[in-house]
Amino acid sequence: MKKLITTLSAAIFAALCVCAQPGPEWIRNAVIYQVYPSSYKDSDGNGIGDIPGVISKLDYIQSLGVTAIWFNPLFVSGWIDGGYDVIDFYRVDPRFGTNNDLVELVQKAHDRGIKVMLDLVAGHTSDKHPWFLESASDTNLQHSDYYIWSDRLPDAKAEKDLAKMLEDPNYMQNTTGKWMKSEYPRAKYYYKNFYACQPALNYGYANPDPSRPWEQGVDEPGPRAVRQELKNILAFWYGKGVDGFRVDMASSLIKNDKDKEAITALWREIRNWSDANFPDRVLMAEWNDPKVCLSGGFNVDMYLNSTGSSIRRMYFDRKHQADGGSYFSLSGGAPSVRDLYGNPWPEDKIDRTPPSEMLSTYYEHYTDCVEYTKDMGYYATITGNHDHLRLNTGARNDPSQLKVMMTWVLTMPLPILYYGDEIGLRSLVQLPNVEGANHNGKERAGGRSPMQWDSSTNAGFSACKPEDIYIPVCPEWTPATSYPQYLEWKAAGCKNPTAPGAITVESQDADPSSLLNWTRALIALRKSSPAFWADAKFIPVFNAAQPYPMLYYRTDGKETYLIALNPTSKKRSVTLDRTSSGYYKAMQFGVASYRPSPKGDRITLGPVSALIVKL
Repeated sequence: MKKLITTLSAAIFAALCVCAQPGPEWIRNAVIYQVYPSSYKDSDGNGIGDIPGVISKLDYIQSLGVTAIWFNPLFVSGWIDGGYDVIDFYRVDPRFGTNNDLVELVQKAHDRGIKVMLDLVAGHTSDKHPWFLESASDTNLQHSDYYIWSDRLPDAKAEKDLAKMLEDPNYMQNTTGKWMKSEYPRAKYYYKNFYACQPALNYGYANPDPSRPWEQGVDEPGPRAVRQELKNILAFWYGKGVDGFRVDMASSLIKNDKDKEAITALWREIRNWSDANFPDRVLMAEWNDPKVCLSGGFNVDMYLNSTGSSIRRMYFDRKHQADGGSYFSLSGGAPSVRDLYGNPWPEDKIDRTPPSEMLSTYYEHYTDCVEYTKDMGYYATITGNHDHLRLNTGARNDPSQLKVMMTWVLTMPLPILYYGDEIGLRSLVQLPNVEGANHNGKERAGGRSPMQWDSSTNAGFSACKPEDIYIPVCPEWTPATSYPQYLEWKAAGCKNPTAPGAITVESQDADPSSLLNWTRALIALRKSSPAFWADAKFIPVFNAAQPYPMLYYRTDGKETYLIALNPTSKKRSVTLDRTSSGYYKAMQFGVASYRPSPKGDRITLGPVSALIVKL
């Protein structure tokens, strides 16, 4: 397979990679469990999840077999962007509890052998943050240079973008452009990092333009003070027992840094400082470019299932369509012809990428990246996250289909399991736009609905009145694609005949054939078999003429496993270019067989099936 062109020059990579190291021992065998705290468990009946609620579910989290929990932001926030508009980096938001509650959670997780990672919003704050308000008022105070201010916009594009953003009635939750009009005495405009309510912290410009006085160099006093503040935040929470951070928008800190040389130097500085003062901690990035990210000092980069990445078509069709068009689909990658809301796509909008291309693109990118970065760190595969729809979305709405996809993620080198995916939580569109969940047509609320525990009110998430719940729940296996369609389906008394039972922990816990227990078994297998660990090899098997079943090996040089996956509705068979002297069937779902032969081992998979064989 041809190599992908990297975004940095070979010379820069060579210089940066000399001192890169994968990180502490515990990350090698990690399975990370992502928890969106507002949606996990409400302990006080106000309809929003909290830290005591998570503490009450630590035994359940331990039962999954995961080794670490990563929490989305827990800090004091303005709640315009789901906690990512931070007002105080040193204090837990009262909606979740107190700093003491978080320390208790860390201690009790550690007692169960579970690490705890927090989410760090390094690139921006809320416009309500005291640093920003001080910076907005004066040029000569402690935090005056923590942000980027200007009395003019840099060019016509910035002017056009700002005008377009301000046309939005809800412009404070608009991501258009880079600048926001200021209502403060400091200057007419400030630089933003995502929403207009999220002013960018000033880490400086890699190549400042002297004609633009707001562009400070990375080593000027303001950017240096912000870098020190970043270390202070890390040190504070590391001192409370926190084991690491996932860094939001990690590549966005330094501006005008086209080759990313300045940002990788910044993170290398942070990593060296962290290793020297707080060994055994992990830094994980939202970056999706491991060659740059891992050479820059992070232990882990995340392979995001976004619409623009090489992995997107494994999960979703264009814009996460509702009726197929992905590699993991019953239709075998047949084009999706309807959008998220069930409306037909115009003919020229239908994406007809064949499954062989979906798989080859994924294999090419992934193997190129992991081979290049094998001595630097790890490239994590996710079931989903808070920014995207879930595995259970559209036509992929059956536990059998989800078991096949779960097998893929949990046999990859470093998996991240998004809360609720272990029971198949359903993603619906047109849910309420809670706390900035949805923007620019992106339906993020469907991936943030409450965890579903049992058959009680609000699926056991909260004792509040149903109308007061944070986001509605969807406890049934339903073919609906939107929340209004779900309500119509439910009112009509309809049942989904392909997926009996409820989507709750209670309904699946004692069922040996449930998605929950399949997930537990997969995690147990990988924890006991170093061939599945983060530093073991991933070796794909690809035939352009036969894209199904999906085949790959995992090996540490001592043990070798073959994973075979058939997400389609048709029987699939393949003869391998190898012969085995023997094999052991480690796990199987659906109808599947493995037959060694002198002419090549033969694998046959029935519709929607998975097979893991130890060779």
